[in-house]
Amino acid sequence: MSRFEEIEAATLARLRTLKVKPEMKISLLDVVLPLNAQGYLQEEIFDVLHALEQEKLVAFAKGNRLLVLKDLPH
Repeated sequence: MSRFEEIEAATLARLRTLKVKPEMKISLLDVVLPLNAQGYLQEEIFDVLHALEQEKLVAFAKGNRLLVLKDLPH
């Protein structure tokens, strides 16, 4: 598993922990800070979030928030 795939898995796990659903907005801090505490760099986390945005799974929203667009993959 590559570093990117590891961070992607951790990011999706964090989103599942937050019990996100489509059309739900969450604070980026609720995602980034716990992942950062696990040893992932902010730049790496945002690389994954940008990839998830390109997949139309999430979108960046005003006020440092993340909008969930689809159900998370299993």
